[in-house]
Amino acid sequence: INWRSIYSLHSIAYTIFGVISAMIALEGFMLPNHFLDGGVTGISILAQEILDIPFTYLLVIFNLPFLYLGYKKIGKTFALRALLSIIMLTILMHFIEIPPVTEDKVLIAVFGGFLIGLGIGLVIKAGGVLDGIEIMALHTTRNSAFSTAEIILTFNALIFIGAAFVFNIETAMYSFLVYFTA
Repeated sequence: INWRSIYSLHSIAYTIFGVISAMIALEGFMLPNHFLDGGVTGISILAQEILDIPFTYLLVIFNLPFLYLGYKKIGKTFALRALLSIIMLTILMHFIEIPPVTEDKVLIAVFGGFLIGLGIGLVIKAGGVLDGIEIMALHTTRNSAFSTAEIILTFNALIFIGAAFVFNIETAMYSFLVYFTA
């Protein structure tokens, strides 16, 4: 594990700002309105609605297999950065409550998508991830003819179809707008 890179000011700053951005997107826009992003985050939101288990627990549990895959296929430093980012997000979400910012569905989709995309991008810039689906797509890309984008888009399309059944078609369409904006 490259501890120096994990604890570099660059890595810490990008991770903190990315996690805070994602937390604002989730708590202030997406979760109160049942809007999804793709990947493990979207699966966790759907499972929260079905199982009535807190989102933060599901986010950690569902990311664990992907973190293990990242550990095995990408490296220990990457897996540790990803784990720290996900744990930081769940801890902040558990202790900091952000009230819903707006009830306007278009604003929720656009700003929620922008903030979650910004958060994910900043954490990736720091060398980690907030959603394990990127790890799976990277691994699958190396072993198939499909691109990372094709794999993630297909996986997310299934999540949005699930959202149409669990919530309604309108929520699924707005969730796709969140994903597109992100």
